[in-house]
Amino acid sequence: MKRIFIIGWSVVIFLIMATSLWVIEAGQKDSANGFYKRINRISSYTQALPGDYKYVDYASLARDYDALIFGLVDQGKGLPIIWEDQTYQTFGIPAYIGDRRMGKDGEQEAVTAAAAVLSATLVGIDKSDQGGIDYVNMLNAYFNETEGIFLNNPGRSSVNTSMWYLLYPALLFTHVSRHYPEQTRMHANVIETIESWYRAYKVMDNDGQPNFRYTGFNFLTNKPYKNGIWIEPDCAVGIAVLMYYGYELTGEEKYLTATVKLLDYIDGFFGSPLYEVLMYFAPTLMAKMNAFRGTSYDLDKAISRVFDGNSVPRRGWGSLVGKWGDYEINGLFGSITDGGGYAFSMNTFAAVGAIAPIVQFDPRYARDIGKWLLHVSSNTRYFYSRETNPENQSFSRSETNEELKQVINVVPYEGIRKKSGGKTPWFGGDPTVHGWAATDFSLYSGSHAGIFGALFEPTNHEGILKINLLATQLTKEKAYPTYLLYNPYTTTKKVIYRVKGEDSVNLYDTVTNTVVQRGVRNETALIIPPDAAVVIVEIPEKTEVIRRGLNNYANGIYLSSNRSTVSFKDLDNFDTVKGQFTIELVLTGNFGDSIKEADLYIDNEIFRLTDNMVRLDTRNFEQGLKIVTAKVITAHGLSDESTLRLYFE
Repeated sequence: MKRIFIIGWSVVIFLIMATSLWVIEAGQKDSANGFYKRINRISSYTQALPGDYKYVDYASLARDYDALIFGLVDQGKGLPIIWEDQTYQTFGIPAYIGDRRMGKDGEQEAVTAAAAVLSATLVGIDKSDQGGIDYVNMLNAYFNETEGIFLNNPGRSSVNTSMWYLLYPALLFTHVSRHYPEQTRMHANVIETIESWYRAYKVMDNDGQPNFRYTGFNFLTNKPYKNGIWIEPDCAVGIAVLMYYGYELTGEEKYLTATVKLLDYIDGFFGSPLYEVLMYFAPTLMAKMNAFRGTSYDLDKAISRVFDGNSVPRRGWGSLVGKWGDYEINGLFGSITDGGGYAFSMNTFAAVGAIAPIVQFDPRYARDIGKWLLHVSSNTRYFYSRETNPENQSFSRSETNEELKQVINVVPYEGIRKKSGGKTPWFGGDPTVHGWAATDFSLYSGSHAGIFGALFEPTNHEGILKINLLATQLTKEKAYPTYLLYNPYTTTKKVIYRVKGEDSVNLYDTVTNTVVQRGVRNETALIIPPDAAVVIVEIPEKTEVIRRGLNNYANGIYLSSNRSTVSFKDLDNFDTVKGQFTIELVLTGNFGDSIKEADLYIDNEIFRLTDNMVRLDTRNFEQGLKIVTAKVITAHGLSDESTLRLYFE
């Protein structure tokens, strides 16, 4: 009897796994035919799996960083890293090891201190009661009561302060506040900061004729200003993030209206408005607005403006691609032009935290975002001294004492230059070049490592990560645990998936909009085809998935958005066409949809398609490489576009 029971259950388990495998593969086959959206910068990686791939436990790294930096308060060690700011009743962490501003009250920056509190919080450390010290409450020292905003330095003002140095700290403080709702003083300061920025937005909105091409905003005079050297138009994104969070916190429609207008401005901006880090937050917020508010922001364009190095105010600012010497640098962020390339560790951490969640709201980007996150998670390790050749570093490890060696194991270099001093690459930064500090070890960068720690978790296959899409979001909306898994291999892989809680759940894949496993406890096997991704949402067992409009919900909680992708049939990038030829479009989606209207754009000419096709003759065009863009409107009111470069003979 026992033997029959075992055989029976074996058959059942086999059938369940076979059914799940069929569901995933069926959906992924459709996806491979065109559902995934292509991100050109990421598609240019020479291989899906980094050649020198290594998994780094960033959660442990962030905890070690926190223990070292904040542990010095009690241990009283000699190496100066953190100090008690008695002037403003807070703590201070310098920007660099050997920083000349060390110990000077009011000189410390929120991009280091607030980031350090957030980073530790993201990996499970309670910073409101650490060794009896409330570091969260201490951050209120950065709030300027006269101006009603959080600032980058305690005791300072907004006068002559760069936009990103005003807004990025505000985002950090707001994010910290979300994790500590019992901190009522910080919560009140966040609300006031949001309202102050709303008033600033109204000034720059200029009665419906918005202009955010400024360097900063003076909250004492309530006027924006330009320094005559640079502008930071992506401040509109930073303000938009604050406005949307203000809407989530208060329900006030004025904040939602402001969010839409600010994103409209960014969506219509000529070229990329990226200056430092604020534009990183645009793709995810736009995708969220598309899903929840019915907007149609161009996510391809927003992502391109972040990755491609086409910034208007800061030429070359984007994501790096390729190999420098023996080191792969795919996915790191910084300048793609400065000296041949200059990657920055803080920008890389910040970009990943801001952009990764886009997949929750638009799974068409799951494959390429998954590929990028895999590369960047591996390549970011090169900012750390122990991971690179000592001869290529700006600081000699052989000359350090044991205490400093311990520090630089968890504190990254500020940057990586493609070439410097005859070395390729060069690991260092700006401090020693400009005399800001005695070393290039960047505490403000290390204070962001918890972002990676919260996002990345290994699986049973090296190179297949389980990525927590909720971990770094600044949001109040309810969501079930949601994870991205990307398979970079050329063969199908069986991945052991471990559920978050103890209750039995169904696994819902938002790429295919199907339940792929039912009644899962503890762990199960997911079959992921080659170069494919799944986005798994853990929903309670026996929960019905209901479609409302273009979205899917379980118990009223958002799961996914139904989306379609247009692609060219039987044509690839850089194909050659000659004489008469036909262009046909294909629409692929995770729900039933069809093309309603379609136009083709070539050399500023527009061609209307009939039955998704158009007949052309290359003799009617000048010979050469041409950008061919297809734009469609679907039967469900969605819009999408796709671009190819074709050579016309």
